Amino acid sequence: MSKYYMLLLLTSALWGGNFVASKLLVAHASPLTLTFIRWTIAVLFLFPIVLRKERSVRLQTRGIVPLIAMGMSGVMLFNVFMFQALRYTSADHVGLISTLNPMAIALVAYVVYRDKLTLRQWLAMVVSLIGVLIVMTHGQLHRLADVNIGDLWMIGAVIIWGVYSACAKAVMTSYSPLAATFWSGVFGAIGLLPFLSSFSIHDVNLSFVSAILYTSVGATVLAMFLWNVGVKRVGATTAGMFLNFNPLFTALFAYILLGETLTPPQWIGSFVTIAGVILFTKK
Repeated sequence: MSKYYMLLLLTSALWGGNFVASKLLVAHASPLTLTFIRWTIAVLFLFPIVLRKERSVRLQTRGIVPLIAMGMSGVMLFNVFMFQALRYTSADHVGLISTLNPMAIALVAYVVYRDKLTLRQWLAMVVSLIGVLIVMTHGQLHRLADVNIGDLWMIGAVIIWGVYSACAKAVMTSYSPLAATFWSGVFGAIGLLPFLSSFSIHDVNLSFVSAILYTSVGATVLAMFLWNVGVKRVGATTAGMFLNFNPLFTALFAYILLGETLTPPQWIGSFVTIAGVILFTKK
């Protein structure tokens, strides 16, 4: 069992490092360009895997509308918003705000599918939101009007991820998670084609190539594979607890590679946020 815990910890490290690699990338290309490159590479790597596992990559007409919506939301818009956020704010902030994903998923499911939320979960969302606000304002909540625009972009990305997950619920009746990821990646990349004329990239070097391969292959294809193995072996609930390590890995890698640091009030806000997430996901 311990080796599967290590796999899940590695998955968390890969996802935590994704925001740091993405922070490096935004200095070289626009959010639209980076999203297109990331998912084009990911789709190319996923294609032989899907073909081997599924025996076919045939697109079914059933469930195609929510599948396209998955691509437009989770692949195209989420990534564009995330890269845009990293142009203005730190990888630390983006990593921490991303911990609100489970709550965004639950809120959208509450609106769309009428999934129930307990009093504890509502309370946990308030706790996490307070924690995020402490981080965003450096502990000075009265300065909320002066919040970094990048933090707001990432909050928008989190909301979009909730929409993506709601679409995924409808898609999973017709597609496996692997096939759904592949086809949503295809549709997301296609959705960016009308914006080709606005793509911009400069100063392509080894650092850029390494970072884009990390986000495309390491944080997308490899992390997804390891996550699925972990979920299969230890269960979704146990695996989900490892997601709480994501912002810690982001903070560690951001400190080592970017020199980013959090102030004492921001560390307090981080722990308040994570405590809220743990309370929310606790069974």
